[in-house]
Amino acid sequence: MCKRTDTSPITIAFDSLSWLLLHLPCTTLCQTLHALSHPDSCLGDSSSVQRVRVLGLLHEELHGPGPMGALSSLAQTEVTLSGKMGQASVHILYRRPQQRPTFQTQWFSILPDFSLDLHEGPPLESQPHPDSHTPPVDPTTHLTFNLHLSKKEREARDSLTLPFQFSSEKQQALLRSGPGQTTSHIFYEPDVYDDLDQEDPDDDLDI
Repeated sequence: MCKRTDTSPITIAFDSLSWLLLHLPCTTLCQTLHALSHPDSCLGDSSSVQRVRVLGLLHEELHGPGPMGALSSLAQTEVTLSGKMGQASVHILYRRPQQRPTFQTQWFSILPDFSLDLHEGPPLESQPHPDSHTPPVDPTTHLTFNLHLSKKEREARDSLTLPFQFSSEKQQALLRSGPGQTTSHIFYEPDVYDDLDQEDPDDDLDI
């Protein structure tokens, strides 16, 4: 490739990058693909060398996220195929320098003569059709708890007194001395070191 003197565009197609990843380190393969797509890096002069396009096919399910991310960083366009012959789709991701990536989805089918039949949207048989004869399912039918209270349960809830709520009767019962209860008194005699001066309660501290 470095010895080419023809400046016409050229495209190199790799039938299987997966096979190469099984026999070469991922870093070696990425460096080789970068060198092929930038032939001016080995010649040192890009004036007479046309940029080379590299096309590589890869089986995504055979590799982990590491190799997939490394190869994805080199690609300007990613084309992901999915589906079957009669119902397939292609997801295209375009990357352009100094521009936001753009995403496009195209549906197609492969005819018996291996030609493509493009569709504007997904096939009708792949779209779910709501059945008008199916009655709506109530999500509250098989619950292990009730979402609503009956009239009796609501009255029992309203009449319940919570432990932290003190009614007037409960307050009077706690403050009133019952029969047989003795009254306690506290006798306090101030000490000589007690400071009862509220103007400066810390004047006894040696500060």
